[in-house]
Amino acid sequence: MITPRIPQWRMDPEQVWLQCGDMTELNEGEAVVHFMANKEQYVSFVPKRFLDMIHHRLQALVIADVEGGLLVDIPAETLTSGPRIFVPESEQDAVLVFSGWNTGNGS
Repeated sequence: MITPRIPQWRMDPEQVWLQCGDMTELNEGEAVVHFMANKEQYVSFVPKRFLDMIHHRLQALVIADVEGGLLVDIPAETLTSGPRIFVPESEQDAVLVFSGWNTGNGS
């Protein structure tokens, strides 16, 4: 029997940065972004205003705690999972930067 993961929704989502791999500018306002989470590769077309191109990071929101990890919203849909991803506890230190967005945008 499968046990469902029931999210504990956060009343105040936490601003975080999502660490990315390759980021390629498509035009003045958009970039294609690659990142890993939950042992899966994701690709998203993201407006550059949500990116830190210098540090290869993407603005995200932790919206819920789930057994074994976090639900994270990103500002654009991925090609495979929509705008929401699961980040397991074992990957949080490698995938998320918990410093908020006010640390500057290097775009």
